[in-house]
Formats: sequence, structure tokens, C-alpha cells
Amino acid sequence: MQEVIHYFQANPIIYKACLSLVILLIYYKVVRLTNKLLHRTIKENSLYYVTRKRFYYLHSVILVVIFIMLWSEARLDLTIYVGFISAGIAIALREIFTNIAALLIIVIQKPFEVGDRVVVNDRAGDVIDQKIFHFVMMEVTSKAEGEQSTGKVVHIPNNYLFTHAVSNASKGFGYVWNEIDVRLTLDSEWEEAKAQFETILNKHTEHISTEARDKVQEASKKYMLHSQDLTPAVSVMVKDGYIKLTLRYLTEPRKLKMTEDIIWREVLECVKENEGVKIA
Repeated sequence: MQEVIHYFQANPIIYKACLSLVILLIYYKVVRLTNKLLHRTIKENSLYYVTRKRFYYLHSVILVVIFIMLWSEARLDLTIYVGFISAGIAIALREIFTNIAALLIIVIQKPFEVGDRVVVNDRAGDVIDQKIFHFVMMEVTSKAEGEQSTGKVVHIPNNYLFTHAVSNASKGFGYVWNEIDVRLTLDSEWEEAKAQFETILNKHTEHISTEARDKVQEASKKYMLHSQDLTPAVSVMVKDGYIKLTLRYLTEPRKLKMTEDIIWREVLECVKENEGVKIA
């Protein structure tokens, strides 16, 4: 053993080469162990891939710093090496840190909660779970397609809160405006159609307007909401050779497709019974 020690002391390059090999073997085991732990704890494939890559970058930075300390003849202060490692950690794991920071904002300020209907980065859905690094949505189609469930589960990083607008249909007073455009020919009796369409809207949505007024009063205690007319209405416009009647009413976000279907059925029945009203 003494001879081996003397040999390494007499040949520092061989000593450093052997030590470097040992460090590489240890690091190989550490990387494999880290990957196994990540694979067991992270079930979502894309999140596992990103996290594994971040840890790979972190291991690489630390390994480079160790080799610099080992092979460099200059003896730098320990704080400099710690600074290199800290910078490597900050760069390699920046998304993890920002996801955790965003989680704190979600928990404290509650821009959305589990069960809310939200739109993030043009992806709409119902929040069904909140995790440390991401939240989970059950995707729905666009408003034009009725916001029906697609059956897809979407995982969105928490840090999207910093880089994308988050629209929450369940916050505020819990209702959204919906509009149905009905096109009539220019010779149609639009006054009669307008009156009958208003009757249809009041029949199905007037009670919602009454409930919404109470919720607006409650929401005004938290948000700067301006007073507005919440009653359903039908507006008239002439455009491109036809008369456009726009039926505007309040509805619950998850009942948009259902209420639209009911109103359209009665509108078509109304048109069918009235010969003076013709759809363009």
C-alpha cells in the first residue's frame, strides 16, 4: 500500500486519471439511480422526459466543475466553485423552480381551482387535478363547437401562468355570454321574428339573469366590476344582403351547448310556423 501511495505521489497525472475514472463510475451509478427514482415518481411521460434532461444537464455541470477542480493547477476559492454549481443548478432546473413558484401563486391567489373551466394557451378544459409541477385538464372543444368534452387529458406546466393568459369562466359571477346568429331574408317580417325570439330567450334564460345579478353583487366585492344589463336581448343588423338577428343571453359555461340546442329548436319551430319569416 505504501508503494502504491508513493507511486501515485510520484506520478500525479496517473493519480488524477485514476481518480477521474472512479468519479465517472460513481457518477454513472448516481445518474442511473436518479433516473430510476424519477421514473418511479413521475408518471407523465413528457414531464419525466423534461425533468430527466434537466438533471442530466445538472450532473454534467457538476462533473465539469469537479474535473476543473481536480486537473487545474490553480487553486480557486471554494466559493467560486460553489457559484459555478449554483449557476448550473439555476440554468438546468429553471423550469422546475418556475413551476414551483407558479404553484405558490395558484395556491395563494387562486386564479383557478380544481373544477374550474379555463382556457390556457388556446386550450380549453375543466381543471381536474393540481400537481407540484403541472395541472391537469379534461379538454373541451372551442366555443364555436359547443365546448364539448374531447375525452383528452391535457397536462399543462404551472409556469404557463407566467407566459400565457389564463381565462377562467368559473370565476367572477359564474356565467358567460353566448350569442346565436339567425340570418333572415330581406323580405322577412323581422319585427315579428325579433319579438318571438325575445320570448324564447326570456323563457329559457331570464331566471339566469336574476341569479347572475346577485352573483355580480358578490363578485363586485372582490373585483372592479362595472354594472351592466344582464337581461337577454335580440339585436338587429343588415349585412351582406340579409338581416342578422343576434340572440344574446347568459348561460352556465358547462350548459352552453345544451341551452343553444334548446333555443335553436324553438327558433326553427317559430320560423316553420310563421310564413313571413324566412331563414337566409
